[in-house]
Amino acid sequence: MSFTNTYQSVVNFCSTQIDLLPMTGVGGFAFEPALSICNDALADLLTSENNWKVNRKDLAAFLVTAPFKQDYIWGGSSAFTLGSTNQGWAIALASASGITVTAGVVTVNTIEPHGFSVGDSVFLNAVVAKPGNPANAAAYNSVLTTNSTGTSWSGSYQITSVTPLSFTFNAVAGQNNGDILGAPGIFDYGWMQESYMYMMTDTSAPYYNRLLYAKRQLPLDRIVENPSLISVQHDNGDGTLVVRFYRCPGNISWGAKLSYQMASPVAVNLTATWAPFPDHFAPLYRQAVVYRMYRYLNSPRADAEYKKLQLEISKAAGYDDNEQTDVTLQPANPLLDDGLYYGFWDW
Repeated sequence: MSFTNTYQSVVNFCSTQIDLLPMTGVGGFAFEPALSICNDALADLLTSENNWKVNRKDLAAFLVTAPFKQDYIWGGSSAFTLGSTNQGWAIALASASGITVTAGVVTVNTIEPHGFSVGDSVFLNAVVAKPGNPANAAAYNSVLTTNSTGTSWSGSYQITSVTPLSFTFNAVAGQNNGDILGAPGIFDYGWMQESYMYMMTDTSAPYYNRLLYAKRQLPLDRIVENPSLISVQHDNGDGTLVVRFYRCPGNISWGAKLSYQMASPVAVNLTATWAPFPDHFAPLYRQAVVYRMYRYLNSPRADAEYKKLQLEISKAAGYDDNEQTDVTLQPANPLLDDGLYYGFWDW
């Protein structure tokens, strides 16, 4: 895909038909109002309900559940155990020195108080090196292998000490004094499309998984059951999300992978491209700017241009039978319900 069309090129095109008004330098402000109009136009497209393939992000990391815990503060990587005491806890961000190595001992800090014990065999998933630190993340991350013989995790570490918010283990080859790592942080979250969760203790191939329907928000619930819904209750703005499952996970440890639409980027000058939309989406974002320009001018043409924009969105989104992927039936309430109605399903 090519990303060569800039804000400036679209502003130049649109200015040929928007009453020939100057769209930059108005009031002595550089790039304005063109820059704000373009940023607003891109936000219009990316904050809509459309599941843009070009803007979708599928996290490879597992958000691993802990027994009887419904809410999780998560920054993109987890430490977890398998077997009779399977549980998962979020690792602190690399920018906050989530993992450090001193005198041959690796210290892993968790975002929330964990439930690990000395002697547990712990796995690490999706940790990255802190920017500017030469640590080799591959030397820390455990490996998931799936083939014809089954599914297995390898590369565990035996915990040697614990505090409420940290645990330690002895460093192995490739884990060096001075290394600083941790969770990458999730800084581009817009809104969630869906999630799949995997039974972490499953050893069959393919990995046993369940679809989680994404909701805007969910209530707390005391019923313990394999989850069927997931929501991001809050974006903390620091690279962590508050994720909630419904219903509350039990003793089975699940690993959820999030798929979401990324937040709209905010450009600071007109040399910015229209990424994540490649060049062949030009009719779409040109029309989005045309609509925003007429709205800026309080023109009576704004409503007509908005309708044209909706037609461009429909064409660009590829709304046809071949694009429809939702082949499941989702009842308003679970088929096996507890008799209570919370009224939150369409929130």
